Amino acid sequence: MLCIAVSASAREPEAQVPLDVAHTHPPAEAHESVDVHIHSGWESRYFLEGRDSLNGDGLWATSIEMGRDHFSGGVWYGESPDQRYNELRLTLGWAEAVGDFEFYAVYTHLQFMSEYVHDNEFGVGGSWSGLPLDLVVAVDSYYSFDADGSFWQFALNRAFDLSEKLTVSGSGMYGVNQGYVADGHDGANHIAVRLGAEYALNSSLLITTHATYSWALEQNSNLPGDDSLMDFFHGGVGLQWSY
Repeated sequence: MLCIAVSASAREPEAQVPLDVAHTHPPAEAHESVDVHIHSGWESRYFLEGRDSLNGDGLWATSIEMGRDHFSGGVWYGESPDQRYNELRLTLGWAEAVGDFEFYAVYTHLQFMSEYVHDNEFGVGGSWSGLPLDLVVAVDSYYSFDADGSFWQFALNRAFDLSEKLTVSGSGMYGVNQGYVADGHDGANHIAVRLGAEYALNSSLLITTHATYSWALEQNSNLPGDDSLMDFFHGGVGLQWSY
């Protein structure tokens, strides 16, 4: 069975976001199978579009994703223990693999319950694993109907299996804002580097962790949307169960 993990919003390196679109492309005899992933974790800061979105406060998030054949859906809920912030995401996605290429399209409905506002997004992206040294290059874009703008992310990723249970990974990312952060500057937004690790406790349970540093690009102090665009470090740890 070929499993493709595709970002729902592509907001961090390694196509890592609070909610992944879990896609399975099984052989013909296994089309009735359903993959289920449950992830819960803590982030030291809420990193979105290169910005420290909660001004230094952390975020607890839990997601449930289900995938069957080319289609998937999920629910993600995040809440800050340090301030009044609640966010809910509902996602439907489609993905396909052709040789070394993987593609996806995803629709996401977002509700910011603490602010009584909502948004809808459409995202597309793809990756290519045909580079030397097992490098993977990925491009992701998502469009906000509320902001009437898009955000682009370009990433280069590499994973290393250190043992049967331990996998580490490294990523570099470059982000570009095109009206998605409506009150921020357009153009080059940030670059980031990320180190991550997964340790399998058993065949179904993983411990995940990461450390990321982001550098702001072309930050404009006259724009309120750039106030939280800065150089900063953040990390996180989580637990993932798969079926």
